[in-house]
Amino acid sequence: MTAADAAAVVALNATAEGLVEPLTADRLDWLRLIAAHAAVVDLDGRPAGFVLTFTPGSAYDGLAFASFTRTYADRFLYIERIVIAPDNRRQGLASKVYRAVERSAHPFDRTVAAVPTDSPAFTFHAGRGYEEVGKQRLPDGTVTTLVSKELTT
Repeated sequence: MTAADAAAVVALNATAEGLVEPLTADRLDWLRLIAAHAAVVDLDGRPAGFVLTFTPGSAYDGLAFASFTRTYADRFLYIERIVIAPDNRRQGLASKVYRAVERSAHPFDRTVAAVPTDSPAFTFHAGRGYEEVGKQRLPDGTVTTLVSKELTT
């Protein structure tokens, strides 16, 4: 992901409103610079999705990330968000991205994420072997589910 991808990524993010936090170009610029993975999913020459992940010790400032740091110290890779364009959903792209991220996360022992409770995202993660490890109340009063997938070698 480069600065040239910002407008497309911000627009893609808006298509997942309610499942991921809002994203501005300035916030994205900072996130992509500190991310472990900041990649655009290219399909036929156009952005069909993107992924952002963070390793322990990064400057990422999310509440769930802080919770996972307290729980797992430096033994996790945090999947901050994976967004797939509406026209490309239900075609296996998210699963492919997750497989790639999970392969790269083996040195950390697990991948973790925060997902909206009782949502299709929670069902998707459960189907991939993620287990609930906690709940977190956000400042706006909503509750997210913290999930983890242990990775075996």
